[in-house]
Amino acid sequence: MAELMVHLRYFLRDPLEDIQNDVLAEISREFEVTATYEKIDAREEVDGLLREETLDKNIEDMTQDVITLKADSEDRLRKALVAIYDRYRSPRTPFGFWGSSSEGRHIAKQVAEETGGGW
Repeated sequence: MAELMVHLRYFLRDPLEDIQNDVLAEISREFEVTATYEKIDAREEVDGLLREETLDKNIEDMTQDVITLKADSEDRLRKALVAIYDRYRSPRTPFGFWGSSSEGRHIAKQVAEETGGGW
């Protein structure tokens, strides 16, 4: 089977708690997947307020937290997704899986439906 890959894109206030690298490392070890985390902060302070212009901006460049999961089996990916959804919940926007492999996106959406996605 080809490698399965899922991007879980969490926008401001989406995850239930701050995403932590040590939690992702534990999930990686337990389920034998690769889990990486990238925090993108494109906001600027204007007149004492944090703001971000998102019009005409690529989704990859907007403020967000991105967990990327890679697995060589559907079973491992599913188990890792359940653990992440339990901790942080599933992404909640139509763009939450943008950039995932088609198989990975399908599995991530399916697991969210089956488990309630942490909601």
